[in-house]
Amino acid sequence: MMPYLSFQGNCEEALHFYSDILNGQIEIVSRYDNPAMNVPEDFKNKILHARFSFGSSTLFASDVMPKGQNEPLTSNIALSLGLHDEEAAKNIFDRLSAGGNVHIPFKKQFWGDWHGNFRDRFGIRWMVNCSK
Repeated sequence: MMPYLSFQGNCEEALHFYSDILNGQIEIVSRYDNPAMNVPEDFKNKILHARFSFGSSTLFASDVMPKGQNEPLTSNIALSLGLHDEEAAKNIFDRLSAGGNVHIPFKKQFWGDWHGNFRDRFGIRWMVNCSK
């Protein structure tokens, strides 16, 4: 199973943001520049399909079509990062959540792990967990 993230025109910006923090690799497979796509001129450079890899994880991403797309980009799915280094986990949490909405601050939880979750500035839900 591979997560597929949808963005409203800022997919490339989001992937570069994630790549900087998670030391990932971005492969832009295709853009909306195919004449058969029939998209507005200012959308032709947006991402139709991209692959993002970091560590042993991979996800796919794209910008949603600009017209006829009224569905909000919220869901009941979150990306979960499991780490074993508290300092690295805190750093990733702080950097990914910057400009977003923190729901649970990164701190030691009742089950013994360090955990926090948030929605990032691109609307993607994340959980960062660190067990020792």
